[in-house]
Amino acid sequence: MEFRSLTEQPIRKGIKTRFDDFKTCPRFFRPRIELIAALAWLLFTVNAAAGSQADRVDRIKAAFILNIARFVSWPPETFESKDEQLLLCLYRSNPIHQAVGLIQGEMVSGRHVSITRVDNLTESDSCHILLIAQNELRSYLKEARSGPIAPLLTIADLTEPDASTHSGSDIMISLVRNDTRIGFEINLTRSRQAGLKMSSQLLKLATIVDDTP
Repeated sequence: MEFRSLTEQPIRKGIKTRFDDFKTCPRFFRPRIELIAALAWLLFTVNAAAGSQADRVDRIKAAFILNIARFVSWPPETFESKDEQLLLCLYRSNPIHQAVGLIQGEMVSGRHVSITRVDNLTESDSCHILLIAQNELRSYLKEARSGPIAPLLTIADLTEPDASTHSGSDIMISLVRNDTRIGFEINLTRSRQAGLKMSSQLLKLATIVDDTP
């Protein structure tokens, strides 16, 4: 199947993403931010005919997490070697269920993604990304109050219908759902404090919160 036809398939009826505004055109083949949309489509449309609606939404969220990470830069000293894997840690639980397998082993900035689970922040010293489920957010924020600012990309899943619209100042990226649309918010202040750099093109797709100098 051609790349163009894959990108034109629907996710599922009633669900949209922040990537929907991009049109399929020759610019998708340039090494630019449009690849986020293309890669996301490829991740969750190849098997879109199978699985439940919840499974499909999980795959969408997995695509967001993977492709957002590809446009984040960690300080060079974060990694001990060029062969070190990028470690995505699930904080206490896994909000994307089996879709986590779409991320395992993928490449981000020349590094393979490895996934593990941590029960608390004291176990997260080796983590580069921390994925936090809505029902674990309160526990995380309680732990994070006294913790140091480290180059750890925190991503909270706030896409559940009863999710709070505010994740707290210790979360850098929040996956959010507005009616049928899934998108993401970025806390620039927090990410800058942690020494993480985000592509300006990525920021154009996000809702910026707490953007203070």
